[in-house]
Amino acid sequence: MVPTNPYGHVNEDDLYTLANEARRKRRRNILMSIIIITGFIAGIVILLSVTTGRLRTPKFRVRSATFGTFNFTNSTSNPSFDIVMNAEFGIKNTNFRRFRYRRTTVDFYYRERKVGDGIVWNDKVKGRDTRKFVVPVILSSANATSSSLELGSDFNGGVLPLTSKSRLTGKFKILIFLRKYKHVNMECSMDLVIANRVLTNISCR
Repeated sequence: MVPTNPYGHVNEDDLYTLANEARRKRRRNILMSIIIITGFIAGIVILLSVTTGRLRTPKFRVRSATFGTFNFTNSTSNPSFDIVMNAEFGIKNTNFRRFRYRRTTVDFYYRERKVGDGIVWNDKVKGRDTRKFVVPVILSSANATSSSLELGSDFNGGVLPLTSKSRLTGKFKILIFLRKYKHVNMECSMDLVIANRVLTNISCR
């Protein structure tokens, strides 16, 4: 007895058609995979561009100060001062992401002459928070001898005009592999009232 083909007769044309159908199906699957992956990547790029574009630059400011050693000489020929100031700074982060900043130096000036500096060490500020910290600064008129006439006049007026300048660099972590850097420029003006040993009229930009 001759065995029969349960699937019926299949000729070469049928095999060719089945092979083409299988190839078309594979191409559709590959195309769909490419479209899905491309859309996913485009979505991530759009999300990151929107997120990073909305990051606001933190604010770095002088807030107040207390004083330790407070020596000044109001002589006509050689007025001078040597002051230990414990300056309180604040870094305000209005973003929802944590801001990590690097070590930097804050320079203090009396009438455009540098009279002291303080070191701000690397740390971080949580999202929607303000980090406050105190930095010791030694203020000395050694570099301001050429402005002795102005210094004597300011002593007589009871107020030392000071300015502070710094540039703080930090970063926001967006994803595991992406960082967004921000540079914070600080420039503050203030008056040191000699009699009361307080900082007043602090204005920063």
